[in-house]
Formats: sequence, structure tokens, C-alpha cells
Amino acid sequence: MDTPQVIAGRFRVECEIGRGGMGTVYRASHLGLERVVAVKVLKPEFSADREVAERFMREARTMARLRHPRAAMIFDAGHLSDGRPFIVMEYVEGSTLAETLARDGQFAPERAVGVAAEICDVLAEAHALGIIHRDLKPSNIMLNGRGVCVLDFGIAKVLQTSTEVTRTHATTETGLVIGTPRYMSPEQCLGHQIGPASDLYSVGVLLYEMLTGRPPFVDQLSSAVLVKQATAAPPPLSALQPECPPALAAAVHSLLSKNPAQRPASAVEARRLLEEGVARRPRAAEAAGAAPEPFTNTVAALNAGRFAFTRVATAFAVLAMICVALVALSAGSADAGEPAAPVAEGALEAAARLRPRGLVRRAEPSLSEVEARALAARLTRGQVSAARAMLTDRGTLVAAVVEDRADGLARLYLIERGKDRTFRITDRVPLDVEGFRGAEWTEEVADLDGDGYSEIVCAGQNPADYERDGRRFVVFAPRKWQVYSLHVAPEAGAASRLRATWSPNSMDDDARRFRRAMRLRAQAP
Repeated sequence: MDTPQVIAGRFRVECEIGRGGMGTVYRASHLGLERVVAVKVLKPEFSADREVAERFMREARTMARLRHPRAAMIFDAGHLSDGRPFIVMEYVEGSTLAETLARDGQFAPERAVGVAAEICDVLAEAHALGIIHRDLKPSNIMLNGRGVCVLDFGIAKVLQTSTEVTRTHATTETGLVIGTPRYMSPEQCLGHQIGPASDLYSVGVLLYEMLTGRPPFVDQLSSAVLVKQATAAPPPLSALQPECPPALAAAVHSLLSKNPAQRPASAVEARRLLEEGVARRPRAAEAAGAAPEPFTNTVAALNAGRFAFTRVATAFAVLAMICVALVALSAGSADAGEPAAPVAEGALEAAARLRPRGLVRRAEPSLSEVEARALAARLTRGQVSAARAMLTDRGTLVAAVVEDRADGLARLYLIERGKDRTFRITDRVPLDVEGFRGAEWTEEVADLDGDGYSEIVCAGQNPADYERDGRRFVVFAPRKWQVYSLHVAPEAGAASRLRATWSPNSMDDDARRFRRAMRLRAQAP
């Protein structure tokens, strides 16, 4: 049955971009707004059941409430003239996790946890709205410059019934993929009632595959996979990936618990466990089974000394060294906990000279993306489009892209925790500036200069007039407390040539890696 060239009088179908068990996905453009969208048209067998079609429409309305930046938004839904339901979604470019795994192979633990953590952020907001994905799998996870984007929310819930759940293998059946056996929770395989814990099980399977290169259970028969998923224990992750930190392996296996009650209590808790799993990664000496011993050479001298005087003197030397270290750490901690005074826009370089670089008092866990957004919304009272939390040498820093209600301009708000343990705004970095306003801004965290410290990268583009305004990139380096920027726009009268405008400090020799990072992003399509 052919799909019409124009759907609902508004969306012109351009080409097919995907085909699955539930239907076909097309790239289309909105005739009025000239916006590129994705349109999923479901198979005729699903539209034949009026109850399923009605449930689909109810779920589409529910899904429209989810507006997380890492979840593909739903714009519209309806029925074709022949009764087939369709759904109009955000068109997301990039490579799926399945394509990335096929190209790159298994991920390093830090990279795998980074992807899983962003998925957990989306799930936390979805679960708070009562929305369960039910079909998390590598082909539904898109990776691009913005990070992770989760696709196909809510579709499986609409179509799943207990009688359909066993007919799920796309290569052996007619294509009723109502969840993919390799990534389904035990309770979903058995046709039992499912909840948020089912999605967390799927996250565990995704992590297992990212770390080892294969899901826990693989078989040519979908029925065999369903049985194993529901009854068998997964092979120990450490046996397939010996380099996986033990704490991370334990966190993954907790996600893969057969009993939903034994999995993490929420997506937020799951993210915390996973990030702690890589944060506690042992050093080389510990991994080899040797516990680190401070002052090893000095203590050895104690054991080798023949006289009591030598042993006593050496012991006092050790104690003195410990005392000096403790005093230094205490001084550094006091500096790290001192709240910074608010800094006016354009005064970041002066602020950097005034900021002591203290030691981290303790390894505070970073806030989740959901928690960072909520904090930024409460403190700024503006429209938060992105927010990230990270650990710096001063403690927890939240960087949030906010559109201020007073003037409608986007700024990067920097929020830090003070000595009284409360968060406060310590700086505002202009994103929209004269000659570049009304842009849509994205935010990412990346170590641009390879020094082990992350930077914040903000990229802005005016969707209404790119040919005039071009793109702007802003990098904030917390370690230096410096801001670098690049504005790339078509040359006046010569659209084929681009004009690059750098901030003055971007020309410094120690900023060359930041320049390169912004230049590469500007050259990307």
C-alpha cells in the first residue's frame, strides 16, 4: 500500500530512511515552515484494529509532553486517508549506536558509561511523566555532536499485547517487532506488567554490549533468546571484558537482575551507580593486586634500620611529612570551599587572576543532567535549554544555557556550590551578542586540549537566517576560567566565502587546541 506524497496536507514525503517491523520511516519537510521532520507510518495490520489506533493517538498525545533535549520530539500524529496511523517526529541526524558499535567495536568503560548516563537522564524525565520506552535498543539510540538522542519513545507500549510479545524476531517472522528479545526485560518476555525497571534492564543490556561487543544472550531463535532472557544468568561481564572496573561490572549486573525490585530504584540512581563505577577505576598498581603504600621508601628504611635511634628518627620524619601534607590539604580545601563573588560579563580574565586553584575537598558526585536543569531553572528563572554538571578543582560546577526572560538573550550561566553548601550564580557568559541573536544553542562537555580537564562547548545557529548570521561557538575552560569564541558567517556579497571572527584571547599560543576544536566544529556540515 503506497504512502501519499503529501501527508495531512502539510508534510511532503522526500524519501524512505528506515524500515522496521512496525512500519516505515520517511524523511519529509513541513510545507509551511520548511522544517525537516521524520514521519513514521504504521503497517496496515495495526490500523485494522480500532482500539489499537485509538490507543496510539492517546499515547502520541502523552509522548508530546516529553520535551527532553535528548529525546526526539513528537510534533504531530493522525491517520492517512486509508486509516493507517502516522506520527511526525523530530528528524535527528547522526549514527545509531548499532552503526557506531559495528564501526568502532566495543567501547572503553568511560565512553560506554557516558552514553548510558545520557540515556538515563532521558528516562528519568520520561518515567516522571509515567512514560516507559519498552523498546530501548542500539538502533533506537542516535549519537551525534550533541551527544545521545533516544528515538521511538512510547511506540512499543501502544502496540504491545501479551499475545504479540513472542512474535518479535524481524528476521524469522513477518515483522511484528513489539520489543526486541535481545534487549527486553524478563518481565516483558513473560508478558507480565512492566514499569520503569524494565527500561533500566534494557540499559544494562546496552551497557553489556557496549563493553563486550555483544548482548548477554544471543541465539538464532528468538524463542531461545526469550527463554534465556527470562531465566538464565548473563555470563560474567568481567570474563568477556577483563579491563572493566569491578564496580562498573557490579553496577551493570545489578541492572540485569531478573527481579525488578533488585535493580536500581530509578534512572537517577542507575546513573549514579554507573558513574561511580568508572570513578573508582583502580590504578595500575591496584589492578595488579598491589595495594598502594604511601611513603614506601621511608617505611622500608624503618624496617632496614639496625638501631632504635634510626627507627625513631625516621618515624618522626614520617609523622612530620604527614602533618605538612594535612596542613596543605586543609588550606587547599578552605580555598576550594570559598564562594566566589559574582563576576560581571566581560570580566572573566580579571576573575581568573583572583581565583585560587584549590584542591578538591572530596570526590563529590556530579549532579545528573535532570537535576542540573532543575537547579538552573530555579536560580535563573529563565528558559533553560541545556545544563551540565561537572567536577572542577573548586568542586561542582553547573553550566546552563539559559534564555533570559528580561531581554530574550541566551547566556551561559555558571553556578557553583559555596562554603555554605548552597549553589549560587557566579558568572554569566554572553552567547547571543550584537549581530548574532535569536540562535538555538546546544551544549556539550569535552576535553578539548587533552589535559584531563573538561571544557564546556556551546554552539549556536539562527535557524531563521543561517545565510546571514552563520554560526557561533563559545568555549568555557573552567580550569583557566577563560572564554574563547568563534563566529563564522558568509562574507557580505560573497556567500561562498566565510568570514571568521575570533575573540582576542583565542589567538594566544596556549589556546591553539581550543581554536582547532572550534574550527573543526565550524567546518562540520
